[in-house]
Amino acid sequence: MKKVLIGQKIPEEAISVLKGVAELVISKEGNLDEFKSLLKDSTAVILGSSIKFTSDLMDIAPNLRVISRTGAGVDNVDIKAATAKGILVLHTPEANSLTVAEHTVALIAAISKQLLFLDQEVRRGNFKTSRRLYLPVDINGKVLGLIGCGRIGKIVAKKCIDVFNMKVLGYDPYLKVAPENIELVSELEVVFKKADYLSLHIPFNENTKNLVDEKLLSLMKPTAYLINVARGGLVDEKALCKKLTNKEIAGAAFDVFSHEPPEATNKLLELSNIILTPHSAALTKECVIRVAVEAVAGVVDYLKGETPRFVFNRDLLK
Repeated sequence: MKKVLIGQKIPEEAISVLKGVAELVISKEGNLDEFKSLLKDSTAVILGSSIKFTSDLMDIAPNLRVISRTGAGVDNVDIKAATAKGILVLHTPEANSLTVAEHTVALIAAISKQLLFLDQEVRRGNFKTSRRLYLPVDINGKVLGLIGCGRIGKIVAKKCIDVFNMKVLGYDPYLKVAPENIELVSELEVVFKKADYLSLHIPFNENTKNLVDEKLLSLMKPTAYLINVARGGLVDEKALCKKLTNKEIAGAAFDVFSHEPPEATNKLLELSNIILTPHSAALTKECVIRVAVEAVAGVVDYLKGETPRFVFNRDLLK
């Protein structure tokens, strides 16, 4: 049997799919030395987000043929090196879309209604005073701006339209036809100027690193909110801290950071007008199972001589 290395704890539902198909070995999450030791004679790897799969790691495993990510993003895998070595990089772009979209909408509601702040004030005994601060705002009829209108962005748009009667503007240079109920604009700056809520749904790469910089943030309304459940490196955090501190934008809600976990000196941790979650948008009970099963299914397809459903570097390998 071919050896499959699992780089972190995954649900039993996913492990059962591999049983009888491959020899399974599991590395403790984040233990790089143990991971390297088990990697040497592996044919496939089920990879989470805690290990950066570099070319050097690939060199350890001459028999490696598949790296399967338990997630949509592959920025912790050296795609160029994997392709050069003939290694398939699989991912799960559909399994977590609904869950991440729900987290996005939840953050929009939470920051608008100041739920965390008001909860804290009640616990501190400030029941009467916190009621009269008038910090929450209505969402109904506001403008949602999407940067990236792929699977997640389209679900977010539909939910915000159905629940909050929002108007949706989108910027996505890869789309030629506007998705239903989304008005596509050709200039990124237009979305930043008009949006009451600006939500990011794009991958992190050389072209998108610190895409949301001081210049774009300066275009936002002082009443607007920035939502990021995509990747931390998309936003210049220092510029965002300055805008939030000076109340030049109303607030933000982030599930991701440029450095994870965020360093203790990260100024975002000190601000009261931002909600922070620990890169957990896709980590619901149901979604964790879906993603792991999908990641494992791709490896099983390969081992059976079939073409996996989601090969990130499919075109490059051709």
